[in-house]
Amino acid sequence: MNSSAAGVATYERLSGAFRAACAAQPDQVVVRDYRIAGRPVRMRFAGRALGDAYDRPLAHLRAAESAAAPDLTIDLWDEAATGVGCEDCVEGSDPNAHGTVMVYDGGRHVKQQSPCTVTLSDRQASAKTGWVSSAERLTQYELGRPLHASLLLWMRDRGIQAVHAGLVARDGEGVLFGGPGGSGKTTTAVTCLRAGYQYLADDYVGLERRDDGTWFGHSLYSSSHFEPHHLQRFPDLVPHAMPGKLEREDKHMVLLSGLFPEGFANGAAIRAIALPRVVPRVETRFRPASKVAVLKQLAPSSLFQLPFLGAGRARFDTMAALVESVPTYWLELGSDLPGIPDAIGRMLRGEAE
Repeated sequence: MNSSAAGVATYERLSGAFRAACAAQPDQVVVRDYRIAGRPVRMRFAGRALGDAYDRPLAHLRAAESAAAPDLTIDLWDEAATGVGCEDCVEGSDPNAHGTVMVYDGGRHVKQQSPCTVTLSDRQASAKTGWVSSAERLTQYELGRPLHASLLLWMRDRGIQAVHAGLVARDGEGVLFGGPGGSGKTTTAVTCLRAGYQYLADDYVGLERRDDGTWFGHSLYSSSHFEPHHLQRFPDLVPHAMPGKLEREDKHMVLLSGLFPEGFANGAAIRAIALPRVVPRVETRFRPASKVAVLKQLAPSSLFQLPFLGAGRARFDTMAALVESVPTYWLELGSDLPGIPDAIGRMLRGEAE
């Protein structure tokens, strides 16, 4: 069987198993509609617990059912909830094993497999289907960033590049936070959320250039990931934190949309880029950063830590164009948390420090 035929056959088997799961347990079927990256997305689950688990970090993107056809359809079933398996779906014995990716037909079909999930995307049909052994087996990463690689690939196919960054906004005007893990992106984003800003991300942002040349950032997940000692700065979040299940999941996750239901936005115009870094003083300040410094902080994690790399030069050029188009700053984070959103406000107003 050639690669193309193998991809089609695998997709048909998984799709058939999903339909069988829906027929076997119709009371377990859940349909939810979202607006992701400005486009309608429909997810269908055979398994209520699975649907609820995947919905929580996406709940801020829920949308009313649209008369228009979805731009992306995702069908998933839970074997434990429905009793339906599939010959392609075998639960791995090592929960710490890393996932694998297989590409068929020149990239039309992309199969992803983890110890408890198997999914296959048909990029031409803009559809995805797959199996989950049990919602109870999903890892912290899968619960906080469901369908992460598939959604980033789907966005890339539509000219929306994912960047590893945070984003907060006020009145539709946003500041993008770049930098490596531990630089202060999460602290900055969550502190701004608590001060009345709209939270869009502290991890992944979909970056789109509009027809007028401006840049727009799309929200994806409402999950936030804290180093355990940093979480103690937000004691009211501690009871809601979910520790990792795997050895490599060393952060605690909090699903913020349920705690701050009015504090989220689907997207915002990017008016500035800031590079947070902790400094040994009380007050938070910002100062201009060179375009080269910002690109050096923003590009590596966005180019090398995201799935389905490919088109590296084009991705780098996109980030370079963004950096050149907006003001760029160092955001020097002091120990006084309320000073952080105040500094972001001055930054958005174009005030000098």
